[in-house]
Amino acid sequence: MKIIDDFISPKMQDELEANILNSNFPWGRMASSNLANQPTPDYVEKKRIEFLDNNIIDPPQFHHNILINQQPGPFFGWFTPIIDALKFKNIRILRMKMNFNVPYIGTLDNSYGIPHVDLADEVGYTTCIYYVTDADGDTVLFNEKNGHSGKLSIKERVMPKKGRIILFDGNTLHAACPPISNKPRIVVNINIR
Repeated sequence: MKIIDDFISPKMQDELEANILNSNFPWGRMASSNLANQPTPDYVEKKRIEFLDNNIIDPPQFHHNILINQQPGPFFGWFTPIIDALKFKNIRILRMKMNFNVPYIGTLDNSYGIPHVDLADEVGYTTCIYYVTDADGDTVLFNEKNGHSGKLSIKERVMPKKGRIILFDGNTLHAACPPISNKPRIVVNINIR
């Protein structure tokens, strides 16, 4: 795992944040932070049992697909400085999207979203999380990998900091904590090979 601050220039950080926070930017709402569709009423409880963890919650979030079916969306150009800064040879972007989290009633300091990997059917990829905004709402990285069930152990908690990026093995279980303050937690989520 790598954590890199000021991954792109402060000027680019400010421009990206201003563009994304513009009231005309198109966001879609997801009822679950972990599912593309509406979760069943017992979904969270099943995940709590699977991971033996009552700290798991599943707040809704807003999202925006930057890359759609391997095709750049209309705002893709805004994110090329991040892609260029990755400096991977022959980079292949598997998925690229943004998540926008707001405070969620009932969130406690030890609460976090459902532990997951971004692409459960892929292997050998890297997950990159770029923080668009300063916010609370850590990213929790676990020691356990995709397919694990049972108690999880936290490897690291990474605080959102504007301009920061974290890169880690895509097979690593991780979760987002919703913010408790009124500041939005906005991340660019990129999966590359």
